[in-house]
Amino acid sequence: MSTEATYYGIDRGFPDHDLGRNDDISAISGSSPLLQREFTEAPFDEPSDDLFWNEFGFGVETNEYNDEEGGYYSKAVPIYIPRNLEPLPAKLMDNPMNILYFHHFLNHTARVLVPYDDPHSNPFRTILPQMAVKNDNLLSLLLAYSASHRARVLNHPEPTFRIALWVDDIFPALRQALSDPDKNFSDANLATAIMLASLEIISPKVFGYDIPWQRHLSLARELITARPGGLRGLQSNFRHNLVYSFLWSWAAYLDVIGSLSGGPRGSSLAWIFDYEVDDIVDGYDEIDCIMGFTTRCIYLLAKIADLARKCDAERIGDDLEVRPDWEPSEEVFEQASKIESAVTESMVQSPVPCKHIHKKGDVEKWDRREMEATNEAFHWAGLVHLYRRIMGKPSEDRSVQTAVQKMVECFLRIKPGGTAESCLLFPMFTAGCDARDEGQRALILKRFLTAENHGMTQVHNARRLMQKVWETDKPWETLVSTEFIG
Repeated sequence: MSTEATYYGIDRGFPDHDLGRNDDISAISGSSPLLQREFTEAPFDEPSDDLFWNEFGFGVETNEYNDEEGGYYSKAVPIYIPRNLEPLPAKLMDNPMNILYFHHFLNHTARVLVPYDDPHSNPFRTILPQMAVKNDNLLSLLLAYSASHRARVLNHPEPTFRIALWVDDIFPALRQALSDPDKNFSDANLATAIMLASLEIISPKVFGYDIPWQRHLSLARELITARPGGLRGLQSNFRHNLVYSFLWSWAAYLDVIGSLSGGPRGSSLAWIFDYEVDDIVDGYDEIDCIMGFTTRCIYLLAKIADLARKCDAERIGDDLEVRPDWEPSEEVFEQASKIESAVTESMVQSPVPCKHIHKKGDVEKWDRREMEATNEAFHWAGLVHLYRRIMGKPSEDRSVQTAVQKMVECFLRIKPGGTAESCLLFPMFTAGCDARDEGQRALILKRFLTAENHGMTQVHNARRLMQKVWETDKPWETLVSTEFIG
């Protein structure tokens, strides 16, 4: 048997009846899948790395999900935990249900959080679990994230009491960290703050409090900017540290897409630009494995978000109606034109895999066709926000409709049901809201419904908002409340 992982049991996809009612002790009991090896003809005594990663669910070479009836749980899922995460903390070892959720995060949740899932380089499978097994608060949050996601995948009720117990100590711990006069927050503190925002996005009100994701995101931003050195530390380039690079990409993606989703008008994305000089020097046109587009693109989207927020404040009245006579100032229009040129230039650059994949992944298996399509779709989506919200162009304008058609063409190059599709919410929503053609709308709606199977609530909420746009013929930004469109 491979020495790279330890077998702990089986996840059969049974519902979690929550604390006090669920049989946690027997949650993963059962015979080893080695006794029922219907899915491989390889002899027991000749294991290989390829056999290990695919057999035990740590490698999806095609980035596709199981299309059989039942999806991920069409068969019982063997629970193998990589040995490099051992020794596992008592929180996992003392409760089999916690082991089940830890494995579900590694083996399933982590896959749908990235557009391209390489089992050896996906930071949600590698970096985040390594941090979590050494930090109780982050581990609790990871388990809560997994429990929420698993319940949605299986269409079961969330184990609310279990989740509440896990997260009970997180907020006091973060408040205590914030009170440190030296602001010497740990990487785990930052990861916890970022993950709080992410969990609130995929599962609103999961904590039992009515705290919107915008508040959690604001806290994460505050921790990053207040910490001496931020996410650079003593590095000459923050990208040389895989943990800093991961946390920056995760936080920047949530902050920029959150801002484009109509986030708080008083928030600023200025902190993101403090890191641009590092990316310009090294990796400007790498497709970030967390975001699904180049680092050059995230800075352009941040500029669009900042301008769009300022223009929305003038363009949309207190009655939430667009002022028909609104036009951008000459200065704003000039800024927008420069950004448009920069986006167009960025789109034609030849993208390459990011450092996570170069250092730990398999570059040969990197799906260039899908990643180029994802990258291009985000660029076109950025242009639609630029045209509509900053330049004030109507939906039927030729430039807007060209961008919509280009996004639809990108979607056709991306496999339905794969991990790339699960991260396409921002361009799918953007294209859908301005699609005038019924054929385009039908295709986008179909892709939305497929993506909803990945168990992320924000996809469902965004789809409902998009359909409301179709029903009312009003711009989405006059209808949005707490939806996150990414």
